[in-house]
Amino acid sequence: MVVKYGRTLLYLMEKRTGDSERAKDVVQDAFIIVLEKLRNEPLDDPTKLSAYLYNTAKNVYIGETRKEVRRETFFDTELLEMIASSNGEQYQTLVLERSRAAIDRLFDDLRNDRDRMILIHYYIDEIEKDIICENLGLSHRHFDRVISRARSRFRDIVQEQLDQIPLEVSA
Repeated sequence: MVVKYGRTLLYLMEKRTGDSERAKDVVQDAFIIVLEKLRNEPLDDPTKLSAYLYNTAKNVYIGETRKEVRRETFFDTELLEMIASSNGEQYQTLVLERSRAAIDRLFDDLRNDRDRMILIHYYIDEIEKDIICENLGLSHRHFDRVISRARSRFRDIVQEQLDQIPLEVSA
């Protein structure tokens, strides 16, 4: 069987695969499968052995190609370079983003819009005291009193939130 059909099958698989070594592997696997199946159950029409061999080889090739596609790993080199060059900056960025989101939620709990605006401008946006005073029409002394009360209210909100967090006691 190998002598009669081997050369033709190898030629057809070389055309299909484009790689003679791979075609040899596919043909060998196809012959093994066909021989094992024929030992267990003969073909109904022995004249169709060549078609049976070809279809088996074709299915072996398709199966191997599918395996390769499933196992294939794609690399985004730009992404890998960005990750490698950042030296752990992503973690810091993530921590900052989450901290900012938590602080924003706390600011939303402030009832007084002026308190929220002064705290955000002064501590988050880092706008100078003189500019904030000028924009709000406050004297420096008045600003100090307002920001002191705003900090106190904000501190109370933070404390309320902390009091709601259950503490885990280790044994």
